Amino acid sequence: MKKVFIFLVVILFSNQHAFTQDYINPLDFRLLLSGTFGELRGNHFHAGIDFKTKGVEGQNIYAIADGYVSRIKVSSYGYGKAVYINHPDGKTSVYAHLKQFSAKIDSIVKKEHYKREKFEINIFPKANSIMVKQAEIIALSGNSGSSQGAHLHFEIRDTKTEHPLDPLDFGFKVIDNISPIIKEIKVFDVNNSKLSSKHKIKRKNNKYYFEDTIYANEDIALGIYTYDQSNDAYNKNGVNKIKLFVDSVLIYHFELDELDFSKNKYINAHIDYEEKILSKRKFHRCFRLPNNSLKNYKTILNNGFIKLNENKFHKIKFEVYDSYDNKSDLSFIIKETDLIYNDTSIVDSNSITKTFNWYHDNEFSNEDFKLSIKKNYLYETIEFNYQEKDSIEGVYGKVYQCHFETVPLHKSGKLSIRSNVPDKLKDKVYIAKIKNNKFQYFGNKWENNFLTAKISQFGDFAIAADTIKPKITGVNIYPGKEIKKQKTIKCLIEDKESGIKKYEGRINNQWILMEYDHKRKLLKYDFNKIVKKGENQFTLEVTDMLNNIKKYSAKFYY
Repeated sequence: MKKVFIFLVVILFSNQHAFTQDYINPLDFRLLLSGTFGELRGNHFHAGIDFKTKGVEGQNIYAIADGYVSRIKVSSYGYGKAVYINHPDGKTSVYAHLKQFSAKIDSIVKKEHYKREKFEINIFPKANSIMVKQAEIIALSGNSGSSQGAHLHFEIRDTKTEHPLDPLDFGFKVIDNISPIIKEIKVFDVNNSKLSSKHKIKRKNNKYYFEDTIYANEDIALGIYTYDQSNDAYNKNGVNKIKLFVDSVLIYHFELDELDFSKNKYINAHIDYEEKILSKRKFHRCFRLPNNSLKNYKTILNNGFIKLNENKFHKIKFEVYDSYDNKSDLSFIIKETDLIYNDTSIVDSNSITKTFNWYHDNEFSNEDFKLSIKKNYLYETIEFNYQEKDSIEGVYGKVYQCHFETVPLHKSGKLSIRSNVPDKLKDKVYIAKIKNNKFQYFGNKWENNFLTAKISQFGDFAIAADTIKPKITGVNIYPGKEIKKQKTIKCLIEDKESGIKKYEGRINNQWILMEYDHKRKLLKYDFNKIVKKGENQFTLEVTDMLNNIKKYSAKFYY
């Protein structure tokens, strides 16, 4: 039995997880999950857990234990507004996507904003300079940064290594007696991906099964599409661990008990990245690609690859667990057979291929196009595919197929395209990824007659121009406005071409803090002593990635 203090009320419950300090909940109501530790996200494993906040912002956030504030971060993206607290037991708690900080913390943050004249800041206060007590209100919950809805992102980290740990191992009680959901499996043909196959799983009386024998070639690997749910929450959360047995032998055990930020992007090697792009579903690969340095594989025989015996029906068993050890089982049979793929596709004569090995530097170039990818920037060896396509509206020159977006890059490659754009446009063109007739900005550095950029993904690229200024719309401000009770100035800013690079707001020629919510395209300034009685001059300048500048000004009376 473990003792946990929950806002001065002692609750005793059984839990297999061991923890060394009594923590209280960061919220003062029942904990419901909308995201779990290690959950498969865009380009990373989820480093914490997400608590629901009753669908609204402004809930009190409490320090889970005594400690001191070791970091405060404010950003338009990522964690938004976040507080980090170091505790005496060697752990750090993190609270993110906040609406606002407590008065004690906010006064320090505001000073830094105005000192640096920046909204996005990262502060590391001296140890013990901002002390907090257990159950002290440190912030209000929100939806800041890249959050897609009101909630609290919460983490426990090892202070020394900064490795995130599963917070549910530390006594935060979430009611969960629901076993993980298993939806589908995938059989990967090691020698010919065209022969890989997916199989939907059936469920009856809480049992998972697949009735028919699966036939495959001799060399295979397996993947699984699975997720978890907790009581009274509809969210599809991540699972905690997966075990795979072949003929009763454990060949694969993946567990999300600890993460390493330096390894986090290897999620793109762990999942079936192509499936993610094409179907939006994230399958766990139950095998390891050559360049995958994740440390979460507790057991992985032969890197998870399976060789089938032609004279044997092989029994396959999956065990999938959540953080509370609720378990789901799936068993089925695989039999080796000779499968042949009849390729009827027509090879495009304009397509050029070249082998790119993951373990050394790779280059591809011709008169108009150059690509450089350093070693270990790929997860496996690929047959790089290049093709020149006809120009489309809005680009200068051709469109270049730089392999396929279904293949991930671990780190950015360098792409260069030759261009003869007029001199007057040289400062207004950029390398864009083109998808569905939409352009995504990647960079605009000139090297001789080549325009270059760092690209973090494959796809179709071309040179595009942006000569259009950003757009500014006053929400509650306009020239000549008389303000009586209003306490904020709000503006919408937008750039549909290359994107917004920076902005700066001033009142009476003094810099003002304008908080940026990129999701709503909203800038907001809260009145302070800079606003004076009588006449005031508000100005806002917004710059896009190609240095097109839009200015807005309004004289108002307060």
